[in-house]
Formats: sequence, structure tokens, C-alpha cells
Amino acid sequence: MTVQPLPTDARPGLLSRLRRFDEVLGMNGRNDRIARDNPFRSVQLVNDKHATKTALLAVGAPTAPTLALVRSRRDLLALDWAGLGSSWALKPNQGLGGGGILLATEADTDAEPGGAWRTGSGRRITRADVVDHARFVLDGEYSGRPRDAALFEPLIRTHPDLERLSYQGLPDVRVLCLDDRPVLAMMRLPTAGSGGRANLHQGAVGAAVDLASGEVTGAWSGRRPMTHHPDTGVELIGARVPDWAGVLDAASRCGPATGLRYVGADVVVDRAAGPLVLEVNARPGLQIQNVTGNGLRGLIEPAA
Repeated sequence: MTVQPLPTDARPGLLSRLRRFDEVLGMNGRNDRIARDNPFRSVQLVNDKHATKTALLAVGAPTAPTLALVRSRRDLLALDWAGLGSSWALKPNQGLGGGGILLATEADTDAEPGGAWRTGSGRRITRADVVDHARFVLDGEYSGRPRDAALFEPLIRTHPDLERLSYQGLPDVRVLCLDDRPVLAMMRLPTAGSGGRANLHQGAVGAAVDLASGEVTGAWSGRRPMTHHPDTGVELIGARVPDWAGVLDAASRCGPATGLRYVGADVVVDRAAGPLVLEVNARPGLQIQNVTGNGLRGLIEPAA
């Protein structure tokens, strides 16, 4: 794995340690760490979104409530449509890579309650559309499994301070933790190129976040360093993640809640609810090293 060079105008805070190749954690080292520290039963747990939410709530970690969990076609027939409200997110319970997510941003005022909604782009989705989509989810279309469940949650409304930094989509904060100790953090900001997804491999911006302050100290899109968001033009360097202490607290609870020692916590900041754990990753990627300019080996091996 190669580490990208720092921008020449990077702030001193971006690199507080010597940047040596022997401090970079490669794929083999990461896999060894996962095999050693993440029990199989815990990996299975975090592959189940609803089970993960239950475990998080048991230790006081904030996460979005569940509106409905549809496990079968019988559950789908009995679904309380009006109880979903005017906005919600439908997710495959064991989905991969963000596929199969359906978002309703507002109710269609021309339909009865629970009869139709609008997406963020204004497209109308009817109850029949949702039923069809949920059936695909139940059949494992988005999880690669013979059976899955459809999870309905309230729609997350991004905190205004983060919304202005991003292009559509839902920005999140990836905090990599060892046990309950955060070791590195970055924001992932959707772009037009990423299709509104907070996925670095699809073109989202990765922004290094200082653990002590929650301040953005550098940003990358692919191999390009940047100071401003490529689509919105908003300056990223110096921006602060709102309720940073709450974000770190939420992330630090994920390992103890799930039994994972080496864990990537994806945290979003809702404008009303504050920090919420969106997902817990048993196999977090290594791009956080490129984004922050810090090798993981030097950060996690002393605590091994």
C-alpha cells in the first residue's frame, strides 16, 4: 500500500508523528489483526443491522430507532404504513455496500397517509413500489443471502454544519477504534462523482479530522489534495464536526457493545438527535491512513 504525499500547504496538525513506511498497516497486517481481535460471532453480529442496534442501545450508544422490521411477506402484509410517517429509510438488514437503500423524504400530499411519498429528487414512490422493493430485499437481492429482512428507520436529517460541507447524500464520520479507544478519524463527504454516497472508492472526499478538536486538517479526493469541496466550493480546512465529544463517545462504545476489538464506527450527526451510530464495521478499510497521513501500525501495535 502506498501513502499519498501531503499537500504542501498542509497544516502542521495533519501530521503530528513521523510518517514512516514501517508505520503503515497493509492488508495482510489488517487481516491478521481482525483474525486475532474480532471473534467470528461478533463479525456475524455486526453483519445484522437490527441486532447491532439492539447491542448498541444496551450500552447506551445512540443509534436510529427502528420503525419496523419486516422479516417475511406476512410481516409486509401487516405493516402499519401510516406508522412510518412522512419520511423514512428502508435498508436491507444484512445489505452490503449501501445497496438497496430506499429513502422517502416527504409524504405525497395528494395521497392518503402512508399511501405515497417523494424521494429527495422528487420522484413519487407509492405503497406498491415500496412493497416491490421490500420483496427484493426479503429475497436477498442486496445481501447475497437466501433470505434477508427489510429495516425501516426514521430518515436522518444531516446537521446543517455538515450539510453545507457536502454535496447531497449523507456525510459521516469514520472513527477507527481499538477496544474503546479512538485512534484515527475522518469525514467522508459525498460528491456529484460519488452519486451522493459517502464512499471514498466511488469518489467521495475524505477529510482528516483531528481527534482532540474535531477540526478538519486536510482533505483528499482520490489522489488529489484539496482545501474546498469540489462541487459546493465550501472550504473544508478548519471546519469542525458538531458535538465532537458526542461523536467520539458514540464510536468508543461500539467495540464493547459488539465484542469487536478492532472496529470502524460510522457516525452521523442528525440535526435533532445529534450523533448516531450508522454502522459498525468489523473489517474497516485502510484508506483512513492516506486521508489522515498517519500509519495505523504505529498507533495500534503498542496496545496489542
